[in-house]
Amino acid sequence: MMQTAPPEDLHIKSLIDVAALQRIQDTFAKAMGVAAVTVDKSGVPVTHNSNFQPLCQLIRSTPDGLARCMKSDAQGGMTAYCSDKPEAYVCMGGLVDVAAPITIEGQYIGCLLCGQVVLSEDQDSFLKDIIRRSTSLGLPYKHVLAAAQQIPVIPRDRLDAAVEMLMLTANHIIEIGMTNLSQARLLKEAQEKATLQAALQTAQMQALQSQINPHFLFNSLTLVGYTALEENAPHTEEIAYTLSELLRYSLRNASSMVSLSEEFEMVEHYLTIQRMHFGERLCTHVHADPSLRQMQLPCMLLQPLVENAVVHGIEPLARPVTVRVNAWRLGDYALLEIVDDGAGASDNVVRSLNEHQFTAVAKRKRAAVGMQSVIRRLQEVYGDGFKITAESAPGQGFSVRLILPLR
Repeated sequence: MMQTAPPEDLHIKSLIDVAALQRIQDTFAKAMGVAAVTVDKSGVPVTHNSNFQPLCQLIRSTPDGLARCMKSDAQGGMTAYCSDKPEAYVCMGGLVDVAAPITIEGQYIGCLLCGQVVLSEDQDSFLKDIIRRSTSLGLPYKHVLAAAQQIPVIPRDRLDAAVEMLMLTANHIIEIGMTNLSQARLLKEAQEKATLQAALQTAQMQALQSQINPHFLFNSLTLVGYTALEENAPHTEEIAYTLSELLRYSLRNASSMVSLSEEFEMVEHYLTIQRMHFGERLCTHVHADPSLRQMQLPCMLLQPLVENAVVHGIEPLARPVTVRVNAWRLGDYALLEIVDDGAGASDNVVRSLNEHQFTAVAKRKRAAVGMQSVIRRLQEVYGDGFKITAESAPGQGFSVRLILPLR
């Protein structure tokens, strides 16, 4: 009888860099205006708390209070894991929290928690219950009362918005963990068997495909929070919806072929968020020949090229910049172009791209990774049947053109 190997005992710290996890958590807490912490499956904190309320810090300053909070966090995470979605609950301290499970290959390894709020619909009863639970730990009543009065009071719809964004953030953490786990396994096997080198390259390629620049992602989350403070809903709703659609697209189709219309819709979402960030400094034009709408191409192929045009074309300049994304039909081929009239690029960058050997140069490592991923994926799908060209003039813009076969 064949024996199967025991399942790996996965731990969140072994899959996700804690410093990166801390940055994700801090930005989420700042953007949404709630407290946040990441714990393992036992409720033990993996990160430092972000934006914690004075009352919760007071409770956790006592041994009994800390044990109670850890137990509550573990139970909240397990409940969310069993339901396979974020769950709101009242913690043992009487505050409203939300837990989003972090699950890798079906194994629950921890959760992302946020909240430490009370709902405006039943504020008085919440506060009375919170004070009763806290004073039972032997904490001074006046300290408990003063801390309880600082707890944020929010309506139910704002909590629902936090739940939605928490789910997207947890999914991004899961994606990072799955990518790291896949890479670690393949690297180990490649050291033992040289024949697995090709498989390792494929895994690295999939990792590049599945990631949106975290810097852009969490800057956008911060923008959601700032807009929510400055305006009363419309722009916030648009940003949240657009970012949600962009994330779902990248996570769902990370290794697939998609239609040109889907890819252009994703580009529109990306540019919508960047227009909100840069304001009048960014103008965009997106056009695709209707006859190319069903053309198939690798998912997220254009995003690194458009991101390069936005980030490196606009950020160095104070003047407005226009980014154009077009798709034209040339007989049995499609011409895709991303053109900007921004800062331009060096001769080394243009030469590297035209020679299909894009390497990192000073201050452009992220761009190099994105460009190299585009080239590798084009080679995987089309072999020698594609063409990519770049042109630039310092201070006058940068253009990338892809010619791809329709069959």
